[in-house]
Amino acid sequence: MASMLHRSHVHDIKQEGAIEAARDPDSSATAEDAERVMVDETKKAGGAAFAFNADASPEEKAAQAKANVPDGFHHERKPKATAVISDVDDGTATKYDLPPPTKEGAIAPDSPTFNKNVTANGGAPEESQWSRTGWAPRFGQGDPADDEGATLLEHQTFLEGKLDDKWFGDWYYNAGVIIFACMATHVCTILGGGLASMFVVMAVCSTYYRTSLRRVRRNFRDDVHREMAKSRLETDTESLEWINSFLVKFWPIYAPVLCATIISSVDQVLSTSTPAFLDSLRMKLFQLGTKPPRLEYVKTYPKTEEDTVLMDWKFSFNPNDTADMTARQLKNKLNPKIVLEVRIGKGFVSKGLDVIVEDMAFSGLMRVKVKLQIPFPHIEKVEICFLERPHIDYVCKPLGGDTFGFDINFVPGLESFIQEQIHANLAPVMYDPNVFPIEIAKMLAGTAVDQAIGVLQISLHGGHGLKNPDKFPGIPDAYVTASINSREVLGRTKTIEQNANPRWNETINIIITSLKDVLTLQAYDWNEYRKDKDLGIASFSLDQLEQETVFENQQLEVLSGGKARGVIQCDVRFFPVLEGLKSPDGTTEAIPESNNGIVKFTVEQAKDLDGSKSLVGQLSPYAVLLLNGKEVQTSQTMKRTNNPIWPNATKELLITDRKSAKLGLVIKDSRDLGADPILGTYQIKLDDMLELMAKGQEWYHLAGAQAGRAKMQMQWKPVALAGGASGSGGYVTPIGVMRFQFQSARDLRNLEAMGKSDPYVRVLLSGIQKRRTVTFQNNLNPDFDETVYVPVHSTREKLTVEVMDEENIGADRSLGAVQIDVSEYVVQGDDGEYLVNDEKRQRSDPLRAGPRGAAKGSLNFTCAFYPTYNVAEPSKDGEEDAMPKTPTTPRKSGDAASPVASRHERSGTISSLKQSDAAAAMSRQLAEGEKEQGEVEDVKREGPPKITLTPDDISHYESGLIVFKLLDADLAHSDCHIEVLIDDHLFPSYSSSKLRSKQLTINETGDAMIRETDVSRITLRLSEKLDSKGEGKEAHIYAKLTGQTIDVLRQGLYTAIPLTLKGDDGRESRVHVELKYLPIKMRLDPSESINNMGTLRVEIHDAADLPAADRNGFSDPYCKFIYNGKTVHKTEVQKKTLHPAWNERFEVAVKSRTAANLRIEVYDWDLGDSDDHLGSADINLNLLEPFQAQPITLGLDGKSGTVRLHMLFKPDYITRARQGSSTFQGTFAVPGKVIGAPVKGVGKGAVFLGGNVIRGATFVGKGFRRRKTNENKEDIVETTENPPVPTINESQTNSSAPTADGKLSRGHTRDVSTGGASMTSGQGPSAGASAEAGTATFALVSAAGFDGDNLRVFVKQHTAKGQKEVHKSKSTKAAPGSEIQFDEGHETFNVKCAVDTQFTVQVKDMHTFGADKDLGESMLVVADASAGGASKIVQCGNGQIVVKSSFTPTETSSGLAPASSPSRPMSRRFLAKTPRESRQSTPADG
Repeated sequence: MASMLHRSHVHDIKQEGAIEAARDPDSSATAEDAERVMVDETKKAGGAAFAFNADASPEEKAAQAKANVPDGFHHERKPKATAVISDVDDGTATKYDLPPPTKEGAIAPDSPTFNKNVTANGGAPEESQWSRTGWAPRFGQGDPADDEGATLLEHQTFLEGKLDDKWFGDWYYNAGVIIFACMATHVCTILGGGLASMFVVMAVCSTYYRTSLRRVRRNFRDDVHREMAKSRLETDTESLEWINSFLVKFWPIYAPVLCATIISSVDQVLSTSTPAFLDSLRMKLFQLGTKPPRLEYVKTYPKTEEDTVLMDWKFSFNPNDTADMTARQLKNKLNPKIVLEVRIGKGFVSKGLDVIVEDMAFSGLMRVKVKLQIPFPHIEKVEICFLERPHIDYVCKPLGGDTFGFDINFVPGLESFIQEQIHANLAPVMYDPNVFPIEIAKMLAGTAVDQAIGVLQISLHGGHGLKNPDKFPGIPDAYVTASINSREVLGRTKTIEQNANPRWNETINIIITSLKDVLTLQAYDWNEYRKDKDLGIASFSLDQLEQETVFENQQLEVLSGGKARGVIQCDVRFFPVLEGLKSPDGTTEAIPESNNGIVKFTVEQAKDLDGSKSLVGQLSPYAVLLLNGKEVQTSQTMKRTNNPIWPNATKELLITDRKSAKLGLVIKDSRDLGADPILGTYQIKLDDMLELMAKGQEWYHLAGAQAGRAKMQMQWKPVALAGGASGSGGYVTPIGVMRFQFQSARDLRNLEAMGKSDPYVRVLLSGIQKRRTVTFQNNLNPDFDETVYVPVHSTREKLTVEVMDEENIGADRSLGAVQIDVSEYVVQGDDGEYLVNDEKRQRSDPLRAGPRGAAKGSLNFTCAFYPTYNVAEPSKDGEEDAMPKTPTTPRKSGDAASPVASRHERSGTISSLKQSDAAAAMSRQLAEGEKEQGEVEDVKREGPPKITLTPDDISHYESGLIVFKLLDADLAHSDCHIEVLIDDHLFPSYSSSKLRSKQLTINETGDAMIRETDVSRITLRLSEKLDSKGEGKEAHIYAKLTGQTIDVLRQGLYTAIPLTLKGDDGRESRVHVELKYLPIKMRLDPSESINNMGTLRVEIHDAADLPAADRNGFSDPYCKFIYNGKTVHKTEVQKKTLHPAWNERFEVAVKSRTAANLRIEVYDWDLGDSDDHLGSADINLNLLEPFQAQPITLGLDGKSGTVRLHMLFKPDYITRARQGSSTFQGTFAVPGKVIGAPVKGVGKGAVFLGGNVIRGATFVGKGFRRRKTNENKEDIVETTENPPVPTINESQTNSSAPTADGKLSRGHTRDVSTGGASMTSGQGPSAGASAEAGTATFALVSAAGFDGDNLRVFVKQHTAKGQKEVHKSKSTKAAPGSEIQFDEGHETFNVKCAVDTQFTVQVKDMHTFGADKDLGESMLVVADASAGGASKIVQCGNGQIVVKSSFTPTETSSGLAPASSPSRPMSRRFLAKTPRESRQSTPADG
């Protein structure tokens, strides 16, 4: 160093002399000469100096400087990118010729290859595995141990063995012995015993006394030692002979394992740290000797903190001390020895030299501090340090080996110098007060993937106004790096040159383990020759993600020195790891299946690589890890080994589509000259590798090589990806659906303090609610009678059927649950197809609050399983079809691989490692010359046959799953949800995540069950809030779009189509959707058909021959219609007649004709007494033919009488609503008047008598149709539809049903439903027919009998969207119970409606402070137009409202014919279906 300073000083003197000479006017030296001397001297001193032309431009000067930079001097900054690499396609092609993905190369544990001279799955032969450690693990020192005999404490006499300890020790025991001796001697004397008997007694007593005394002394000694140990604990030391004895036996077992671990770790370091002038460094031998280390003593400090244990350990390792060893141990003794091979030269022109270190000895005093913690593993960390310098001794022979080696410690002064260097390096690390920490908790916590809580996605859009803090800043060449807490760089963007407002548009994905950290975005100005300039830091606190997981359009300010230096524009999203939910009883649900997640792919090692490809027989291999054919990680190169163990061949990956992800491996031999040849390759699907990992198979034969196998492992964690990060929205294709028919529940828990529970049933999959029933209010024995379908994806899944108590405030509470194992119902056939399980066995399971909770109540239901058809997807299965479907011969790595075309339309930018074109060409050329791998046969297993589904084939399948993928949206509102409803479902079958912006990429996938494809309706709505209660509040719905499912499927099958939703405000929202259809092998139960539900219109004409109930010989008859126990209509009372003519009509929604119980009861009205029953009759709805009005005459079961009706059943989907205190929402219509003249006489019809058995035909379960009859012209059903959005082309071509082999058979044709050829913005509950339209006029006349002093009347109209307030009166003050007269001029209003529209009249007592009091409500219908505004008394609670009403129709019509409408009439083919016998719900073979 002194010589270097001297030379630098000489150069400075020369430069100063040249400058002075140039300044001297008497000198001939010029300024150019001085400049030349300065440049030359600076270059000689090793500095950078350039001479420029003063008139040159800056570009010319930069070019001149660049020309003087030596090659390879400047390196572009490459941060350590540990960010997650995604499988999103970046458009680049793979540069490796990989074999097709297969799992046939996996080595089974019971295979011959596995068991051939190996100790583990693919391990090395035993004779070579321990050759470098001295010996293999064993018991003892190699020879049978000598029998050292028993100790004195272990020896027992016969008497000691028979007598227990309790018979020894106390004074009375000794007194007893004396008494026994005296008595025994006396007895012996009396019996004539001699001296011998006395000796016998003396022997017995002395033995007892000896044993007693020895045990007393032992107990005394233990007590004394224990008490003395307590006092010595803080001052004295404790011996550790017990652990030394343990080490003597444990060391022969553990020492070879420890040595092997050290060898593998050191070899990795040496391989990567070999200097360029050496060929390799390798640990040739490492053994620690047969004598174990010894712990001399330990000193404990008890007076420390509660969570701290402090000890001092004195230890020594002197394997050459043989004084305490036996002859047998000396015979088998091995000394510690380390041999390091240093190979000089290159390739086969090289020589290995051994550096030997042996006879090591080590001793010292170490302080150990253990920090405890409550969570597992209960030890947070261990800190160790040496309280004094340890003693270190060794023999080092760097040259000459064992024979001519010379110990360098004999060189004077060298030993002390080496000792001081060792202490100087160890002192800052672990000499007191410095400590060496061992983080036990973190070590056992595992890798980042093990601790991962989710994926952080940063979408960097760009920057704005980025400034350089220099005095002469210029325009920055900006790029940004991402890190956590400003630590290791986890990702960076590209560099945008000469732009203060750069646009990167890149995405960085990071695995995070905590939300308590800070995301740091560091902006840099790139410089070519100097260090990149720091522009500033923008920070984002991750704890914000605990409340909201998406932060879009963030403007993060870049700060440097406390000043703003610009803004970084980005989106921050957090996708949590999916975990099984914890139930209240502490159990954890299974982790849900997901198509998205993070995977840690690791290639640990390789064995038996083909050494023939190296001239010296030893390779220098390294591994290249691939994802979908793209490089994601390159390992270190391990020098001169055919069995490499790579320390860093691992990579974390973000998988957006697990189904199509492929993991690959390429092993190459590092060559200094020429391209690196490929030693072997392998590729496998991620799903297949997961399956093999579950079986414990981790080793795989390499393809394209004569020999070689690699050990590959992976860890998988599902992640709830959404939006642009997800390639498939986390959707997993179901294998079928589970059908649950919930019948009833009995004796449920009552969790309410007042009233009863409000139960409903829900089905959970991995803790996530999939389907639910409606709520039955205030009922502990509900009759649900509802069927739900739940898609399942694997036989490993478990479903939870849980009965819940619905709460208006707070979370719903569980009333008990039942666990359903899917494997009980799902069975796979020999051909791989899942079988139908349609047994529907009745179950009555007890409801338990947990696995060990007491049962309370029971749930009655049935289960069935229906599999889906194996449908070929054009986008993915096309790749598989291109591969050979028959067993193939071993594949050459040079064969052409089929291209992989992944469809990922929206992705972030993920960079990958690159290889030069020349190297890629060379690798392909070398790969072509490789030989076949003879061990592996890539046999492709034939799976279940697939069917190809076209839009015309959809109608051939009665039921199926519609799978919809929401791609992107252009919405009129932000912060909303997209919901999908099917048919009569009250709750959405799918709800999207919250859409926070108006224009965004969604990329979410969901599915819904379609019971009847050709009549199903689908509704897409935009909602402000998720409708978890099934309320369907119109105030929360922005827009809605409804249409025929089959038409939407035909247009959007495997194709993205736009759907436009138009709200009431006229604003439009557009959503792009891609659809898929999965037919289900199921024959629909007739009770679930649309034929079994709909609207029933009943006209009550008249009655005849009623019995007389009054004294005058007449009756005052009226009728009541009771549907499932509830009165749905009551006619007016006809005074003093036995042949009344009511001429009224009403409609009622029938959710199930097969289960309906409709009954008519006729009563005689009495003023002061209860009404007299005149007769009743049951009405069988199964005998009605859809869309055909039928005259029916019912015979009453009383003394006499018949009632004449006209009934019309219109099939339609009926949406269920809450049950209990209210009936179906918008279903039970109130009475209405028949428009037109009263019916005269009794028409021709059937008489229902008692059992109502008149006809054998039933139409439930058959296709329904409309016929023209003489009595009724009900032929055309009209609907009102908006302009089609979008237009769906009608197809009336005959299609064919697919067979089991996926082909189409032409033997069966059917008509295609053309009803509803476009999606509409809304349809009423009765799309099959419409009532007469017109204007209703109402006038409030008076009110009386109400217990309130400030009354107000509200009138609400019932519509398809719910109740709509059409009028509210002025507040009127009056005494409670008095009569109020309304001003008809102010309380008269008009409403446009249909003739059968129902209204609700509600009366409230208004309060200025506090809640208003509800005094009652009642139903109201508009009066007949012929009545001319007649008054009607409406009973509301305890009071009455007098209302005048009239109706003015738009056009007059009579009978049951609907009013004409300008709307387009629906085709006669609407809802038309072929009979069940002709439908192919399950296509037949052949």
